Amino acid sequence: MMKNTNLNADSNTDSSIESNIESSTQAAHCGQSCFSIRCFDFTCALLMLLLSSPFILYGYLKSAFTQSSAFETVYIHGVNHKIIGLKQLSYSGWFKQLPVLLNLLNGELSILGTEQKFALTKDSEHDSSSANKAVIDSDTATRNDAKASAKTVYSIKPGLTSIEKMNAATGLQFELASNSLDKAHRSLVRYLLALLRLTIVFTVTGIAFSKPRRHDPKISVFGISIDNWSMTQLLDEILLQCQHEPQPMQQYAFINTDCLNISIQDESYRQCLQQSKHIFADGIGVRLACLSKGKGLQDNLNGTDMFPRLCELASKNNLSIFMLGGSDNVAQSAASNMQNRYQDLKIAGCHSGYFNSETNSDENQGVIDIINQSNADILLVAMGAPKQELWLAANKQKLTCSVGVGVGGLFDFYANRIKRAPLWLRQIGFEWSYRLLQEPKRMWKRYILGNPSFLYRVWRENCQLKTVHVNQQASGARNDAKLTKLQLQTELNKATIKNRKLPQFDANQANLRRAMFNINKRISQSCKRLLDILISGSLLIALAPFLIVIALLIRCESKGAVLFCQPRAGLNNRPFTMWKFHSMYHDAEQRLATLNVKNEMEGGVIFKIKNDPRITLVGRLIRKTSIDELPQLWNVLKGDMSLVGPRPALVSEVKQYNVHHRGRLMIKPGITCIWQVSGRSTIPFEQQVELDIDYIYQQSFTADLLLLLKTIPAVIFARGAY
Repeated sequence: MMKNTNLNADSNTDSSIESNIESSTQAAHCGQSCFSIRCFDFTCALLMLLLSSPFILYGYLKSAFTQSSAFETVYIHGVNHKIIGLKQLSYSGWFKQLPVLLNLLNGELSILGTEQKFALTKDSEHDSSSANKAVIDSDTATRNDAKASAKTVYSIKPGLTSIEKMNAATGLQFELASNSLDKAHRSLVRYLLALLRLTIVFTVTGIAFSKPRRHDPKISVFGISIDNWSMTQLLDEILLQCQHEPQPMQQYAFINTDCLNISIQDESYRQCLQQSKHIFADGIGVRLACLSKGKGLQDNLNGTDMFPRLCELASKNNLSIFMLGGSDNVAQSAASNMQNRYQDLKIAGCHSGYFNSETNSDENQGVIDIINQSNADILLVAMGAPKQELWLAANKQKLTCSVGVGVGGLFDFYANRIKRAPLWLRQIGFEWSYRLLQEPKRMWKRYILGNPSFLYRVWRENCQLKTVHVNQQASGARNDAKLTKLQLQTELNKATIKNRKLPQFDANQANLRRAMFNINKRISQSCKRLLDILISGSLLIALAPFLIVIALLIRCESKGAVLFCQPRAGLNNRPFTMWKFHSMYHDAEQRLATLNVKNEMEGGVIFKIKNDPRITLVGRLIRKTSIDELPQLWNVLKGDMSLVGPRPALVSEVKQYNVHHRGRLMIKPGITCIWQVSGRSTIPFEQQVELDIDYIYQQSFTADLLLLLKTIPAVIFARGAY
């Protein structure tokens, strides 16, 4: 007996040692992952702080001059309920939250982390101290308990962004974000892939479409009214219908892009949808269609995501489900799998979807009798669209279930016949691509042809709605203009001279406004100059090897100087020397006299022709890609030019300017400008002048940033360059 006891003790000891070794290995791996992610966050924070320093300075100066304090603090809950103070600028603008990068730098935040939860300072400090005390007590108890679990739990910091935001953008708020976040923090590779998914989602839903209004209870697409509900609302509605007194069955429908395409061609299916109690949107295509209308959907609702949650709801509330559809034994297999998951789930019955479903057939009536005899509360029909909706609509008066829902092919998923797309793919709205790879022969028409067709129809519908809206506004304006002369005279007589009062003029207020305008103008100019220095200096250093290669190519093709300098008109017509890469033959000026008659620019002030014979082969390439302009970064660094401003004119061109044209000379010339990103050489000279002068009077730091961003695609695609 003693021997057995010793053997058991040895076995337990070995098991404990193995468990400790395994947990130590996991802890070491997790520690390495945390360290690599922290290094990545630190590097990104440092780079973003350097790049955004001009914007932070601009926001700081504006806050200091317009608010009582330049900074304000917002408190959130950190790891282990520790209170974190997030610094942000006090003014309301684009750069308000940039100082939060400091919290990322010192390790209080992560780029991708838990959702930020705000805290009240006094109460939270008390809660924090209590929580910290509880954590200390817990740690002490853990150390004293020899049999405690060896598994180490690593807390995740709040993030600049979160999985919850991505799920909200793609309609998956009902999915548990903590699991995805935990997986993302297991290694740096997974962390980067999660950030890539976030970037894709926010780019498509945030930048490509205007900010949606998320409180519209219904959204119309192709004349079909979609209920804008969450998953919780849907389940609550089903429960409510099942608890009501017996009544005709209520039909619900899920529609995706394929369903909406079918509804355009099938009038009976369209009428069936319009007569349904509720219609819900399924898939990224319908979500993008709603976003294009300026309206956002709450959740992406479909039978596949609803089914396990519905089974859980039914098991807790003593409701029964009948499953109709799929091949032989598919529904039974799916039902068995769900009953293994939810022990109290009642499956009233299952039946294959392959039967004579015509309304007057005996086989159809037999299926209806089976469903009614089962006393099921909820009927799930998986026959595919539009057959399932048409069958429910044709037979709902005969069915005694409370709710009938068309659920597509979900039985195949839960019977493990077809594998569903992983969550990470659904989070970026690409579940359809996974279905296409699994069943290419059956799905290629639906997705390859159907998706572009749907998007085209949405675009056409939006254009038609916009035209109708404009016509309605014009009609209203015409009605307002139909006042008779007598009505106008009557309104005029009401304004008698004795009732008029002279406006009060406050000189101090006017002086204050003038001073604020001048301050804002100087701040904007200072930030613009700081941005010029930072970007031009950085680019000159970063592009130095590339510039050397270009210089060698130019030198190999033609003799003479690699760089070309030319006097240009700068601020207030002060001449300066502008630098460019040599892109023409050295006798270009002599050839110009013979080519003037071929000038393609309207107005005759600027000389431009396509296929200019004076340009070398390398010169044609660097002109097309605007590489020849890169030496002008030196002019920007010196202060002769700016990154954004009217293009510098030749001294000979300025001599031909009239008074209006000389308005272009009121600010420093720039490397890029509004007409450079709107067509470049294809825009007539007079229109270039108007665009430049319009920029001068409306210039701002924000407008410059937008122009710089627009310059990138203009250069890449070489629009209007020759």
